[in-house]
Parts: sequence; structure tokens; C-alpha cells
Amino acid sequence: YLSQLPSRELRSKFASEGITMSKLHNLVDQYEQDVEQGTYIKNGWGRSNYGMSKLAVIVATRIWAKEEAANGISVNCCCPGYCDTDMTSHRGSRPPEEGAKNAVMLATMENIFTGQYFANYEVNDWLET
Repeated sequence: YLSQLPSRELRSKFASEGITMSKLHNLVDQYEQDVEQGTYIKNGWGRSNYGMSKLAVIVATRIWAKEEAANGISVNCCCPGYCDTDMTSHRGSRPPEEGAKNAVMLATMENIFTGQYFANYEVNDWLET
């Protein structure tokens, strides 16, 4: 999801180990402002609102995972894939019950990891997708 951003500077900000929820909110607010002003392409943002929302969720997951680690709580996010649901006007290739397996696997794993993006039944590298 990070690769959708043409701007190297923006990619660096989203991928920063030191990003906080406040910094993430500021980035999302800037994206919204740039979209409203019609300057988002010029300013290095991607063309997909959906993609940006997924990127923000993945980064928020990493932040919460760090914050909750001391409490023994694992925080991860998952993508069910392109499922045959109302949201996709039933054009998705994956049955909903297959998409739900991603979340069920995360909820029932032993020795769970934390701060990861899970898709297609495995940890995915959100920096490259």
C-alpha cells in the first residue's frame, strides 16, 4: 500500500518507525485538504481514496501494536480480499467465507505476531504492496 504514493518524502513519513497517531492524523488531514483543493497529485499523493484509507489503517495498526505491546496485546489488521459481497456489487472472485478466514486465523493463532498486515492467509509486506 505504501507504493501507491509517488512521493518518496510521503512514503518515508508513513513508514517512519517514529510515526505517532498525531503525525498520522496530520498526514491524513493533509491528504484530505489536498484532495479538496485539487492538489493531491501535484503533492505526491496516490489516486485512490480507498488505498489511502487502507494505508492509514495499516500504519495505525503498527502504532497501536507498539503502544499495546507492554500490555501483552497483539494488534494486527487484515484484508479479506476481493470478495463477492454487496460492497463489490458481487463482482469479487472470493466467497465471503474465504475472506473471513483471514480474520479467523488471526483471532485463533498461537504465538501471534503484532503490528502486521495480513492478507491471503499470511503476513504481507505493506511497504511493497
